[in-house]
Order: sequence, then C-alpha cells, then structure tokens
Amino acid sequence: MYQRPEIKASLEVILSVFTVAILIFAAVRPTLANVASLQKKIEDLNSVNKKSDNKIAQVFAAQTDIDKFRDKLRLYDDAVPHGFSYHDMAGRIELIAKRRGLAVQTITLPGVKLFGEGKGAGDWVQKITVKNQNKIVQAEVSFVVNGNPNEVKGFLTEIENLDRLIFLNSVALSAEPGETKGISIIKATGQVYFYFYAES
Repeated sequence: MYQRPEIKASLEVILSVFTVAILIFAAVRPTLANVASLQKKIEDLNSVNKKSDNKIAQVFAAQTDIDKFRDKLRLYDDAVPHGFSYHDMAGRIELIAKRRGLAVQTITLPGVKLFGEGKGAGDWVQKITVKNQNKIVQAEVSFVVNGNPNEVKGFLTEIENLDRLIFLNSVALSAEPGETKGISIIKATGQVYFYFYAES
C-alpha cells in the first residue's frame, strides 16, 4: 500500500508534520523557558535599578542636607555625645542642684556592660543600657533633690533646657516640713533620659 502514490504522499506529509512538531517542541520549549527566565531577571534588575536610583537620590539629598547644616552638626555632637558617660549624667544633675542650693538625696544610674556580647539573664538585664539600630543609647536616670520651692522650680527648668538631648519623663513633687516656720521644703523625685551615640 505504501507504493501507492496517494498513500505514500499522505504518510510522508503526516510524518513530516510530526517530525516538525517534535523538533519545534524540542527546540522552542527550552527557548521559551530561557525567555521566561530572562524576563524574570530583567524585572529583578529593573527593581534593583529603581532601588539603586532611590538610594542614590537619598545620598544626594543627604549630601545637600550635610552641606546645608554643616555648621550646626556640632550642636548634634554636643546634644548626643559619643560614648557612654556616668560623669556627664550625674555631674550635670549634681552641678545644677548645687548651684541652686538643693540637697541631692539620690541619683540612680543605669548599668553598662563592660565586656562580652551575650544578653545575660535575670532581672538586672533590664537595667543594662543597650543601643538601638541607630546606635543610640537611651540611659534612664532617676534623681531625688530637695530644697526651697523656687530653687526646685529653677532646677527643673534648667534640666529641661540643657544643651544635651534629654527627655524629662516624670517629676513628683512633695512638701516636707521645714525648720523655718512658714517656709516648706519641696522634694522633687524625677526620671530623665539621656542619650549617647555608641559607635562600637
């Protein structure tokens, strides 16, 4: 039957179509997979490119801000000094209190880790200073001072207006009996946060 021309032609056409289909499938499928993979890579690179453009724009904006505020950067260094310092915190509170003639009863300072990288355990860990993701340490300081009401008011005003970046979290005032009749002594119990930049 194969020798008959119409059957021979039909079989050859059918076999040719199947052969072409198989070759197309074998050749086109990897190509389509490559095209899809390349399109994904192009989309990823476009996303990275946009992020890079945004970062570059932010860098230029930051450079502009630095140029604009270059003369005022020292104010930030003064407000948020480098390195943790007990003297800076306790010394300021004690100095203002002495200048105002107030008696300092207590100054409670936080702990600082001297060595090691571990987190530790126990309740005392909550009292250790830690830096945040911006390398800023927030140190909680509590104080108790007492003296003349006007001087206590002046003391709190000076604390609020320090050249350091601080946050006066709470103040509790209570009257105490004084030695002189008619003049009371005010006791101020407060909590203030100091900030330090911890580079290491």
